[in-house]
Amino acid sequence: MNLVETLLAADQSTILAAETATYEVKRLSKLLDCKFELTLQAIPARRYGEIQTSAIAGKGKKQNVDLYKLQIMTAVAGVVSPDFNNPELLKKFSAVTPKELMEKLFNAGEISAIADKISALSGFDEEETKEATEEVKN
Repeated sequence: MNLVETLLAADQSTILAAETATYEVKRLSKLLDCKFELTLQAIPARRYGEIQTSAIAGKGKKQNVDLYKLQIMTAVAGVVSPDFNNPELLKKFSAVTPKELMEKLFNAGEISAIADKISALSGFDEEETKEATEEVKN
């Protein structure tokens, strides 16, 4: 069977389903005295590209990547549970947007770790993501 035949015979919903994983934020688990787990999901290619493009500032050879913006927008797009769009949750923490709520709940290292896990789910090798992050920092 060739690849075309294999794809034609495959279950489309299985192939197109976004990969998911859970991620525990240990600091919040300890503070809240219950397991604080996020459900993460791969980000579609087009949306991931939009996030990357939005994190680039400057023109020509003087372009810089806003690493924080890249990480927080990746986290916003890839966390599917809990629902950070929940109006009661936003109100409780005086946040207007899910981004603002995440900035209040998670510290910088947690945001970075969440973004790394989502990037890995989205097809980027976790080691490559860390190397690229270090390169941008330098």
